[in-house]
Amino acid sequence: MALAAPDIAEITQLYAAYNLAVDDGDGDGFAACFVGDGALVTDGSPIEGTAALADFARSVPVGMPGIRHMATNVRVTGERDAATGRSYLMLLIAGAQPQVLMTGRYSDTLRRDNGAWKFVRRDFTIDR
Repeated sequence: MALAAPDIAEITQLYAAYNLAVDDGDGDGFAACFVGDGALVTDGSPIEGTAALADFARSVPVGMPGIRHMATNVRVTGERDAATGRSYLMLLIAGAQPQVLMTGRYSDTLRRDNGAWKFVRRDFTIDR
């Protein structure tokens, strides 16, 4: 059975919550987007587990004030309590003359964990 519309909507909101939390430096909110042993992997370098994910998110806006993660073309498929997702990312610094820092692609594994959709693993590949 394919994912139901409410599941797709919840997963889409998860993508938004992830981006808003990292841009705001909300480490707890960011880590809550993942299962407890979840991982963000950027070009092969993993950040794993709740504490490491939270620390990472807290550091992002400190190192890059005005950062904005903009996910587009979110596509999720799956059934029951498991899903996969794909999206594009444009990373920019906001301002009167916004600056695009990079673009890339996410490939995601998700699962329903205690009734809520969470990322198990997000693989991010920078466009070269």
